[in-house]
Amino acid sequence: MVFGSEGFARVEAVGEKEALGRTAIFVDLFVFDANMRVSVPVERALERGLRPIAGADEIEAVLDNLQEGRWTSIPWNRDGRLVKERYAEGGLEAILDTLGSLVELAQTKKLNDAQRTLLDRARRALVLETSAALGIDEAEAGERVDALLGAIA
Repeated sequence: MVFGSEGFARVEAVGEKEALGRTAIFVDLFVFDANMRVSVPVERALERGLRPIAGADEIEAVLDNLQEGRWTSIPWNRDGRLVKERYAEGGLEAILDTLGSLVELAQTKKLNDAQRTLLDRARRALVLETSAALGIDEAEAGERVDALLGAIA
């Protein structure tokens, strides 16, 4: 599974729990990048982008869109809130929009630390999902994504 902007996660359990006097269905996840376990109401997990790993066709479509420059540009305002919020949605299109917007910005000015960090996170998310979806190793997926990013930069 992919847990939004947190990255890959393993579902360890699903069950009812009581929180704040209400009973809800929770999903227990182990988030690999953060090396942590979290317990989140299913409804909230879905809002935060919990989804299955993309299939090969979905990844190929995103890579094609990246190559062709088909993404929704998001302006980087003073604190980058709009781009960060879009990335936090966790979907493939959100990753594509984040990457494309930051690469566009990098063409006009040097990225600051926050922008560079977000670009690196979005790149890593796409590389990992490309690797998993296409059944290729991470290095090969990284080369493929970097070639596309280099072509548009």
